Amino acid sequence: IIDDAIEHVNLILEDRQGTVVKHYNAARTTCLINEVHFTNVLVNILENAIKYSPDIPEIEIFTENVKDMILIKVKDNGLGMSKVAQKRVFEKFYREHTGDLHNVKGHGLGLAYVKRIVEDHNGQVYVESEKGKGSTFIIKIPLIN
Repeated sequence: IIDDAIEHVNLILEDRQGTVVKHYNAARTTCLINEVHFTNVLVNILENAIKYSPDIPEIEIFTENVKDMILIKVKDNGLGMSKVAQKRVFEKFYREHTGDLHNVKGHGLGLAYVKRIVEDHNGQVYVESEKGKGSTFIIKIPLIN
């Protein structure tokens, strides 16, 4: 599913001469998910990573197992977010002002969708970010025994 999501954004990424480096370290990956919705979740996070990154996006994707969960982390070299934005980024219609420097279009619905789908799969999603240093979106989904 991660590779499918990367394929969805590949043209935009190539156009910006960006890269995705994969670090698949999860030994167990079997979970009960809706593949279409979950691919869309990852596409949304990847598209944001590209949109909010400088001229050449550098994205890393990590997977790992923690207890009975799989963690998927998407890390970018983008603008980063304030603490306020990190608390509100999953709210419908919320958008942090990026200034005239980086004109990003959108309605502020994508990450609300991400949160809803992840939570509908009994998972969690959150962000770690520092202004000027990029963001890491972390998704935790329960594994099937």
